[in-house]
Amino acid sequence: MSVAAAPRLSIISPVQDFLFFFLSASVVLIAWAATAWFHVDPFYVLATVGVVSNGPHLVATWSRVYFDRREVKERPFALLAMPGLIFVAVALITWKAGYPGIRLLNSTILYWATWHFVAQNWGILRIYQRKSGEPETSLALKLERPLLLLFVLWCVAYRIHTGPRVLFGTEVFHVVPPAWLIWSLLVPVVVLAVLYLVQRVQQRNQPWAKAGWIRLAFLFCAFLGFFVPFQMITTDDTSAFAAAACWHGLQYLGMVRFYHRNTWRNGVDPNAKIISWLSQPGWRRAVLYMAFLGALAGSVYGVIYGLSLVTKDAGWNFATWGGVVWITLTLSHYWLDGVIWKLRRPELARRVGIEGVPA
Repeated sequence: MSVAAAPRLSIISPVQDFLFFFLSASVVLIAWAATAWFHVDPFYVLATVGVVSNGPHLVATWSRVYFDRREVKERPFALLAMPGLIFVAVALITWKAGYPGIRLLNSTILYWATWHFVAQNWGILRIYQRKSGEPETSLALKLERPLLLLFVLWCVAYRIHTGPRVLFGTEVFHVVPPAWLIWSLLVPVVVLAVLYLVQRVQQRNQPWAKAGWIRLAFLFCAFLGFFVPFQMITTDDTSAFAAAACWHGLQYLGMVRFYHRNTWRNGVDPNAKIISWLSQPGWRRAVLYMAFLGALAGSVYGVIYGLSLVTKDAGWNFATWGGVVWITLTLSHYWLDGVIWKLRRPELARRVGIEGVPA
C-alpha cells in the first residue's frame, strides 16, 4: 500500500481552491435568488453567465488544445475533424429537421451536460485524492464515485418525474420514471453517505485524514451545485441550466489556468508561444489571459454576423446562426474534454501536478 509522505491539501493553492472549487458552487444560489425572489428575466441570467463564465470556459478549451501545436499533431481527427463533423451535423439538423431537430439537440445538450458536469467533479475529486496520498484500498475513496453518480441520477430522475422537462423552451426527450423508483434511488444515496461519514471518522488519524475532510466538503458543494438547478429552480429552465453552467465554468477556468501554469512553468515554449507567454506568473498575465479568452469569445459573434450576411437570402439570420454556432461549440467542448482530460495519461498527470504520486 503506497501512501504519500507529505499529503497535499490543495490542487492550486488554498485560496484559489476555495474560490474555484468550493465558493463557485454558491453561484447556483445567486441564480435561484434572481429567479425566485427578484424575478429577473431569464435572458439576463443566461447573458450574464455567458459573459462571466460559460463563454470564457468554452474558449478556454481552445487555449488548452489549439494553441499548443503538439496537441493537434497528436490527435488531429479527435481535435479537428470531430468538431467539424459536429458543426455539420448541428447545421443539417437545424436546417432539415425543424422543431424535432431542435428538440433532439437540446435533449443532447441537457443529458450530455449533466454527465460532463459530473465527470468534471469526479476528476477534481480524483486529483485531490492523488495529491493527498490516500490509497486505492480506502473504502471511503471507493464510495465517492457511486455516491456522486447516484445523487445526480436522483436529481435528474426527480426533475423528469415532476417537470418541467424543458431546456431553452423546448421539451426534451424523456421517459417519466415512476415515483417509487425516484424515492428508492435515495436509499443507496443515504446508505453510502452514512458509510462514507463513518469511514472518514474512522480514518481521522491517517496521514490523509485532513484531505479526506476536504473532499467531503467538495462533495457537499457538488451536491449543492446539482440540487439547486434541478430541484429549486423549477419555474425557469433557462436560469436552471445557466446556474449549473456558471458553476461548472468557474471550476473549469480555475483548472485550465492551473494546467497552463504548470505546463509552461519553465518559460515560453516556441510550440505554444501565445498561451505559454500568457501563462507565466503574475497577476498581469492572469488578467491578460482572461482578456484573451474574452476576445476569443467575442470573435465568435463576428463569425456569426458574417455567416448571417452570407445566408440572409436563404432565411438564416443572426439568431439561427447563433444557435448553430453556440450549440456546436457546446457539444464540441463536451467531446474535446472527454478526449483531453484523462488522468491516466502520464503527460496530463504531470501537467496537473500529480506525476509520480501513487495512483
